[in-house]
Order: sequence, then C-alpha cells, then structure tokens
Amino acid sequence: QPGLRTAAAAWIYAGGAHHTGYSYDLTAEHMADFAEMAGMEYLLIDNSTTVAGFKKELRWNDLYYHLAKGI
Repeated sequence: QPGLRTAAAAWIYAGGAHHTGYSYDLTAEHMADFAEMAGMEYLLIDNSTTVAGFKKELRWNDLYYHLAKGI
C-alpha cells in the first residue's frame, strides 16, 4: 500500500532515506502525534497516496514551515 511505483516516487520526493521512519508497532496516529509534539514535518505514504497529491502536500508543508519560522 500503495503500489511500489507510487510509494517509491513519494518516498524519493520526500527526501528518500533522509529522516525516514517506519514501524510495525506504532500507528500512523502515534507518529503524527510525535511529529506534532516535536515540531517536525510528518508525511504519510499509504494506500490513498497519489504522486500528484503527495507533491502538493510537500509544497503546502514547505510554505507552512517557512511561515511558521517567520520567513
């Protein structure tokens, strides 16, 4: 979930192995909560991921983090 082509493309667009986390024991909600507490970006690649949607999310996140720092 999703297919290998979509998952690999999204993973590469997100920076590949740079700051990647993966777990069988934690849920996506656990990781999202931790990222929010730590002030870190969180990107989920799952069965609803599309490359186009993921690229849009990256652009929105980039804008958010720039604004949060006070450009």
